Order: sequence, then C-alpha cells, then structure tokens
Amino acid sequence: MNTFDLAMSVFVGWQLVWSLVAFLAVWHDKSLATAHRWRISEDRLHRYEFWGGWLGSGLAQQLWRHKTSKESYQRVYKRTALVWLITSVVILGIWMVARLNA
Repeated sequence: MNTFDLAMSVFVGWQLVWSLVAFLAVWHDKSLATAHRWRISEDRLHRYEFWGGWLGSGLAQQLWRHKTSKESYQRVYKRTALVWLITSVVILGIWMVARLNA
C-alpha cells in the first residue's frame, strides 16, 4: 500500500467514524425531542458535522425528519456539507491521479 492509498483509507475511515457519531447523535436528539427531554445542543451537532460527520448527519436528518425545516440549522449544515463534499472530490481526484501515475 502506497502513501496515497494509506491517506485515502484514513480519510474514508475518518468520515465513516464521524458519520456514525453524527448519525447516532441526530437519532438520539430526535428521541429526546419526542420525549420532551433536555436536548443535544445544535453547536454539538454541528461540531460532529464539521469533524466529518456531515453525511451521517444528513442521512439521519432525512430518515427521522429531524432539523430539516429549521432554516438556521440547515444553513450551517449545508455550508459544512458543501465544504466536505468539495474536499472529498478533491482528495478523490488526487488519489485517482496518483493511482494512474503509479
């Protein structure tokens, strides 16, 4: 395994771990909201997205219809997701070029 393959594996693993964390956090926040209990702060949910859990958070939001109509939340989420999506495409492109040149 070369350096680029290792870096890609770490990148994908990082995304998967944080996506799982964010997915579970959104699910838990939804269950707390349904039970009228103290909730997970939006700042914490956004931190999980920022650290790489944007995809897991987005999937959970759609699955449980949680935070999908709150515009202020979606504005921050969508910006974070866009940055991660662009980053992912750039990293994938670099990895593919490195694989072709190997």
